[in-house]
Amino acid sequence: MFPLIRNFDAFADAVGDQPFSSDDFINKLFPNGPWDLVIQLLAFLVLILIVFFIGYKPVKKMVARRKEHIAREIAEAEEAKKVALDAAAKADSVVAEGKKQAASIVEAARAEGEAERAKILSLAEEEAAAKKKQADIDIALAKEKSRQEVRDEIVDVALLASEAVLGREVSEEDGKRLVASFVEDLEKGR
Repeated sequence: MFPLIRNFDAFADAVGDQPFSSDDFINKLFPNGPWDLVIQLLAFLVLILIVFFIGYKPVKKMVARRKEHIAREIAEAEEAKKVALDAAAKADSVVAEGKKQAASIVEAARAEGEAERAKILSLAEEEAAAKKKQADIDIALAKEKSRQEVRDEIVDVALLASEAVLGREVSEEDGKRLVASFVEDLEKGR
């Protein structure tokens, strides 16, 4: 049973055996009368109004300001994120463009180097060909000069030999004819 009510008989004696009447109920509900109820209700309403105006409205305004502040901070953070992403994208594009430019510069330098190499090789080949041609010309001239010197020497020796053999001086025309026939025989004999 109920722990506070140990003895039901004692409780029944305290309450009484008679049924409750409505006046008795109102007196027990409002022991000081109905005017006290009205005063208590008015005091309660005044207390609710005071709490509403002093506590609820300022708290509601503070919550609204805080909500606006948080919304503004979120919007600013999203804007900053957008700006950061744009900056990162621009930086990536600048880096990619820089890499492309570097590659094109390297390629241009390589092409320019190859062109310079080809030009230098061409000039060297032309110079070598010119030197070879000049050397061939110099050799041909030197050969011809040597032949002419040998002919002249042979003519001199032949003239001296013919003078010694004939005992007289050979005319220059006879000497040239003899030398020419001798040189022809030598060239044919090769």
